[in-house]
Amino acid sequence: MRIFLFISFLFATKVISAQVDTLGKKHLIVSGLMGSIVPHRAEMTPLIQGYSYAGSIQWMKRPTMPKWRIYQRFPMTGYDLYFSTTGNPRQLGQQLALSYMIYRPYGKQRKCWYGMGLGLGYNSRIWDLDNNHQAPVISTRLNCALSLHFQYALFSTLSKEHLIGLRMTHMSNGAYQLPNLGTNQFQLSYTIKPRMEMPKGPMWITDELPGYHSSRWISLHLAAGLKEIYQPLGRKYPVYNLQLNYARMINYRHRWSVGLDYLYQPGLEKLYEKNLNQKSSPKDWQQWGATIGYQSIFGYTTFAVQQGFYVKTAWKNNGPFYQRLSIRRNCMKLAKINPYFNRVYITAALFTHWAKADHFEFGCGIDLFRR
Repeated sequence: MRIFLFISFLFATKVISAQVDTLGKKHLIVSGLMGSIVPHRAEMTPLIQGYSYAGSIQWMKRPTMPKWRIYQRFPMTGYDLYFSTTGNPRQLGQQLALSYMIYRPYGKQRKCWYGMGLGLGYNSRIWDLDNNHQAPVISTRLNCALSLHFQYALFSTLSKEHLIGLRMTHMSNGAYQLPNLGTNQFQLSYTIKPRMEMPKGPMWITDELPGYHSSRWISLHLAAGLKEIYQPLGRKYPVYNLQLNYARMINYRHRWSVGLDYLYQPGLEKLYEKNLNQKSSPKDWQQWGATIGYQSIFGYTTFAVQQGFYVKTAWKNNGPFYQRLSIRRNCMKLAKINPYFNRVYITAALFTHWAKADHFEFGCGIDLFRR
């Protein structure tokens, strides 16, 4: 497998563009990676039996428009196909993921790149009671894949750039089906990509601020998800969440936010019964929280991280804190029907208690106020 990945890496480098691109065309980018799954729970430690080897093929572009790309320093965007061993093929198998990635440059010389991606992952080996009961890591073949990639440009030739980096790839089903410890691959990367530079000279743009550059936002949205509560292959319970958020612009790339959360979890009835051996009422299934967060703006798409605190909850076993990683997209195509619809958005989020995923949630909302 390692020889196959190495040969594929060498072959792919031959088809990379041999010219400097200043027009925002699409290009092939290849990476070779080596690392390991990092155990974040004690149950994971016996399963880490060797290094993991991976390859990544990306189809990326770096155009100058639309306008949000100017404020984000002309990021690269495109698709990433990732394949990796796990170091334990008998119990953990192999992993494959297809994600949408955004890479943003940092620093005055633009030698540092920070990338993040979200997509769909596949595990060739999963937990089951008959043949793989000692690996309670992932119980579904299809999972969510989350990637973070830091890169530094070592040197450049006339047409190519050579970069080293560190990539983290997380796969989990968000507690849709138990067990769900998930995997965190930390791998060193070596990347060869074509030089994609910006055209020289002044740029002429219309001096107007689109809606996503409003300085203050108040938004309301409703989301829901499913999760298993007590036992593997058991019943899936709904989770409902209502959020009210206030966001304030830091600059044209970032916002900070504060918000209020209301969660309704009927599945807590089962936990009260099995863990505490007591009855509960719908009042005990309600949870109230407050959040503070950070948002990164990519046009009408926004990535957000929230740190939450349970202000009022009868269920204390998860601790006082929770986290949420989310993405939202304003429905601009609906604005062709009615301009007010540009305030409507869809959202997807992963709700966690530190390293433990609680559930995925999907929903829609509206910007009540923008200024």
